[in-house]
Amino acid sequence: AQNFILCFSFLLILILEDFNLSNPKTSDYLNIIKAFGLETKKTLVVTSDINNNIYLSSRNLKNSKVVINSELNTYEITDANNILILESAVEGIESTLK
Repeated sequence: AQNFILCFSFLLILILEDFNLSNPKTSDYLNIIKAFGLETKKTLVVTSDINNNIYLSSRNLKNSKVVINSELNTYEITDANNILILESAVEGIESTLK
C-alpha cells in the first residue's frame, strides 16, 4: 500500500500503513518520525486502538503525542504541526465525522 500525503501551508497530514513497534523504544519511534523529517516539529500520531509500545516509545519526546482516533479532538489537531494517521484509524475518524 502507498502512503497518502496531504499538505496545507501550516499542517502536514500523513496517512501511513499501520506499523507496530516490537518493544517500547524511543529510538525506534524516533527513527519513524525522522524518516519524514518531523523530529523537530510537533507531531500527533493517531492510532485505531491503544498501542502501548507506540505510546510508551513516544512519551519521552516533548514534540510528539499519540492518541487513539476516538480521542482525537480539535485542540489536538490545531496544536500539532504534523499529523500521522495510521490507516486503520481512518475509518474511525470518518465514522466520527458523519
